Amino acid sequence: MGVITWRRQLSVGQPSIDEDHKHLIEYLNELDAALNSRSFMPVRVAKILMKLLEYTQQHFAREEKIMQAVHYPKFEEHVRQHQEAVRTLSELSAVFTRDPTHQNAERIYTFTANWLVHHIIMQDTQLTPYVRGVWV
Repeated sequence: MGVITWRRQLSVGQPSIDEDHKHLIEYLNELDAALNSRSFMPVRVAKILMKLLEYTQQHFAREEKIMQAVHYPKFEEHVRQHQEAVRTLSELSAVFTRDPTHQNAERIYTFTANWLVHHIIMQDTQLTPYVRGVWV
């Protein structure tokens, strides 16, 4: 695992979406730090996971509102991807809740980090021509 660094390629060009993505990366980096600390503390991981799940759902709602406002043509597919990510993250979190091991926490980190970076680069950046300069 490693720290995820915000870079220009992750920018969608819409301030609130970009800020949300930066916050999500911060939470992932907090989770990475918790997983790499000398002693594994499931309660610390659980608190970070709660923040991550809550913020992810809030972000998706904001992003979807913006997509609707600009009549984004791939809106429905994008929403479906968000729903699948929330479902998978919720399932992984439920496994961690039942069995709060380091390995189960790593699964959450790996899925979320890979999904988020891939989704931002491959999907969210397609929003750029529609949302650049839009303030919602």
